[in-house]
Amino acid sequence: MTFIKIIQGFFYSLALFVLSVLYAGLILSALLSILAGILRTLGLEQIQMSIWPGVELPVIFSIPLALLVSLLLFFCSIYIKRSIQFCFSKVKF
Repeated sequence: MTFIKIIQGFFYSLALFVLSVLYAGLILSALLSILAGILRTLGLEQIQMSIWPGVELPVIFSIPLALLVSLLLFFCSIYIKRSIQFCFSKVKF
């Protein structure tokens, strides 16, 4: 193995770790977003949703906004997963 291959393997393994944590965080955030939308619709007043500071979102729009945010997060996680697969293919154990 050449020195360049060792350095590339090191950086790919670092990227693999960072992307894996980012992927898990995106999936967890998407699931929590859906759960928060449902709980807010059912009457849990501790969960606040706003579009920008000072403008509270009506309760009836909680689930659509939560679904929109979670779809955006799931969409981003698809591309992160592709990057993980690419890095995993470059790292040879």
